Amino acid sequence: MRRSGAPAAEAGARADRSGGRASRPLQEAVVVLGALLVLGAVCGVVWSQVVTPALFTKLAKGAVMGEVELGQQFARDGWYVVIALVAGLLSGVTVLRWRPRAPLLGVGLLLVGCCLAAAVMAWVGHLLGPGDPQPLLSAAKVGAHVPQRLRVDTFVVYLGWPFGVLVGALLVLLGPDRSGAAVPRADVGGQPAESAPPERRTF
Repeated sequence: MRRSGAPAAEAGARADRSGGRASRPLQEAVVVLGALLVLGAVCGVVWSQVVTPALFTKLAKGAVMGEVELGQQFARDGWYVVIALVAGLLSGVTVLRWRPRAPLLGVGLLLVGCCLAAAVMAWVGHLLGPGDPQPLLSAAKVGAHVPQRLRVDTFVVYLGWPFGVLVGALLVLLGPDRSGAAVPRADVGGQPAESAPPERRTF
């Protein structure tokens, strides 16, 4: 009587291994995207702390913003770009060094994740920044200063994230070989040059 337990066990083990290999990219995608979402939230907190909000000055009719405050508006977007570039650069280097055997998958996850991180950063900074100035201006006295809301005015500012990610990815992909494997020399007489026997001389 033949025993069928061993083949069935081997087939089950092969199915488990194939299932594990199939689910591994999904697990890595969850890790990368989740990490970028958290990083985007952290960058939003940093952005809200380093930016000095521009101030409206209450007038008898409406409000006005001076030249210094207008310059602070550009500084607000500039800080967003700087923080996004640094975070994207570090993300690109870290992910591709973590998964060197699947660079295309890593770059694809980074591009999707950095778009999410850019939106989360702007949203968190908006929540932590000053509130809506309209109610404050309505209740303020003439000459009072009211801060402007922290927000991104130009879509180009969001491109700091993918640009930083691509620069970090290129630094890893175009950098030196990370495998540490020695490159074999050309064969000499069917054997590697390192192990080729010394040439004998006859006199």
